[in-house]
Amino acid sequence: MNKLNLSLLLALLYFPLAGNTAPVIELFTSQGCYSCPAADEYLGEIISNQPDVIALEFHVDYWDDLNYGAAGVWKDPFSDPAYTARQRRYNSVGLAGKSGVYTPQMVINGNAAQVGTSRRAVQRAIDNKPPKIKLDATVAGDKLLVNIKDNDKRGSTLWLAIFDRVQMTEVVRGENHGKSMVNHHVVRELVSLGQWQGDKVSQTFQVSAVNDENSGCAVFLQNEALGQIHGATYCR
Repeated sequence: MNKLNLSLLLALLYFPLAGNTAPVIELFTSQGCYSCPAADEYLGEIISNQPDVIALEFHVDYWDDLNYGAAGVWKDPFSDPAYTARQRRYNSVGLAGKSGVYTPQMVINGNAAQVGTSRRAVQRAIDNKPPKIKLDATVAGDKLLVNIKDNDKRGSTLWLAIFDRVQMTEVVRGENHGKSMVNHHVVRELVSLGQWQGDKVSQTFQVSAVNDENSGCAVFLQNEALGQIHGATYCR
């Protein structure tokens, strides 16, 4: 993808801004999954139309070795076994809705799951008991300043997700061969910043620099054992 096309696409998309707290969607997807492009598109619509929702896309790796005969094998360039492990952990804690390990799956607020193309069910989950703890996250170079207000969730894990705002890929093999795939908020790093003990309002972390036009990040506070997300925000 050349720089001109990327800049044009970014100009057409919503650029997320920081907020105090927001619902969180994690889309588990793969470029090797035939039914995933519709969910990828839906996530892009959520990003554009619902700026109060933190939307993150995790590419799993269990499609990477599947052979589709003459179409062959396609390894998703954004897949990571760590994201497959995260999805499996969600399945082990018991989510409301459509739990399991499959694509496309949207996990909402860490406590519910739906098929990523089931728009009404996903929207109901977004609207149901969103996170309440207020967060603010500011990035300056390789420093991340996080403020958490009204936090009574001692021992919760603070996560940092660094993502590419948009990626375009020409898929030449596998189940989606011949398609131009567009992916949004593709998580490239998911970093545990450790437990938040509730004894500080503000804390500064050393992180990977987020400094190009196609990069963004989000911070969220989640139960230590995975599950309920208590607060989230995009970085600014």
